Amino acid sequence: SLRAHADARGILVGCAADPPLLPANHAYSALVAEQCSILVAEDAMKWGPLSPAPGKYDFHEADALMDFAARNGQKVRGHNLIWHEALPKWFPGPITKANARQAMIDHIQTEMRHFAGRIHSWDVVNEAPEPPAGRPDGLRKTPWLALAGDDYIELAYRTAREADPRALLAYNDYGIEYDHQETKRAAVLALVRRMKAHNVPLDAI
Repeated sequence: SLRAHADARGILVGCAADPPLLPANHAYSALVAEQCSILVAEDAMKWGPLSPAPGKYDFHEADALMDFAARNGQKVRGHNLIWHEALPKWFPGPITKANARQAMIDHIQTEMRHFAGRIHSWDVVNEAPEPPAGRPDGLRKTPWLALAGDDYIELAYRTAREADPRALLAYNDYGIEYDHQETKRAAVLALVRRMKAHNVPLDAI
C-alpha cells in the first residue's frame, strides 16, 4: 500500500475524506483505511459546515472522521480555520470591523480546543495571496482582510498556537508547484518570509 511505502520512509501519505461516505461505502472506507496514514476532512472542519448559527457548532461529521482515523491508526490534519470561502451563511452582517478580530479568535479557539491533543496539524490560513488583486503585499482581497485588518494572518497563527500548542501549524495553498504559477508562488514565499521575520508560529507549508 501507499501507506506501507510511506511508513518505511518515515513520511505521511493521505487524502481528503468525506465523513458521511465512510460508513456508507465499504469499498471507499476500506481503501482509505488501507492506503492512508493521515486524513483531511473535505468540508467537515470548515467554519461554514460547522456553524449553523452564531456561536453554535455541530461537530458530528468532524468527530466521525476523528473516530474513523483513531480506529485505523491514522493521524488527522485540520482543514481549515481561516479562509475567504466556506464561511457560515450567517457571516455577512453579524461580522463587522468592530467584532471580526474577536470572531476569528473565538472560532479558532472553539474548533482547535475541541480537537486539542488529538490532531496532528492544522491548515490555519488557506489561500491568502492573489497577485492579480494588485496589492503590494500580494494578498487576496477577502472579508478577513477588509474586516480584521492587514495583520489577520499573524493574529490567526498566534491564536492557534495558544489554542493547541501541540498541533503543527501549516499554511495551505494550491497550484504553486506549476511553472505557470511563478507569480503566485513568489507571493506565497514572500508571505512566509514576512511571517518568519515577525516570529509568527508557522511549522509547515
